[in-house]
Amino acid sequence: MEDSGIVALFRKRDERAIHEFENKYKKLCHTVALGITGSQESAEECVNDTSLRLWNSIPPEKPVSLKAYAVKIVRNLAISVFRAEHAAKRSAVIVELEECESETALIDEDSDLKEILNDFLGTLDKTSARVFLRRYLFSEQVKKIAADLGMSENKVSKILMKTRSGLRKYLEERGVSV
Repeated sequence: MEDSGIVALFRKRDERAIHEFENKYKKLCHTVALGITGSQESAEECVNDTSLRLWNSIPPEKPVSLKAYAVKIVRNLAISVFRAEHAAKRSAVIVELEECESETALIDEDSDLKEILNDFLGTLDKTSARVFLRRYLFSEQVKKIAADLGMSENKVSKILMKTRSGLRKYLEERGVSV
């Protein structure tokens, strides 16, 4: 079923929406949550909570991309779980992103920041954009990205370092505090 059909089911408050969502995106959401939390149980909890959040937020929300909307929800849930479980430790993904993270109070996160990030991703070559998104959106390990794309872990790490540096500069040029 297409995303628009699933969203329509959510908007009608039809319980088939959850079933259709899980058929289409449960595996993706689980992979994202597992990549962040490192725990099967926590990942499953995040996926279940994502289904509930979708049910409670559609309507009034009208996501254009159900996939992106669900990934955003599951990432936020997984990061919250990770932070709660590892208050004294910090994951490499979270530390790496904090190097580029802006003070989001200065901009409307759902419009301006998303537009700036999309513009930045548009400046990257296809490989750099793919590596960046797989690492920071889907929280995949460098080793897995390297294996899937047929490159060395060192090359993936260098691409990520260069891309983070470029993002920092891009954000600063647009007046976003870093």
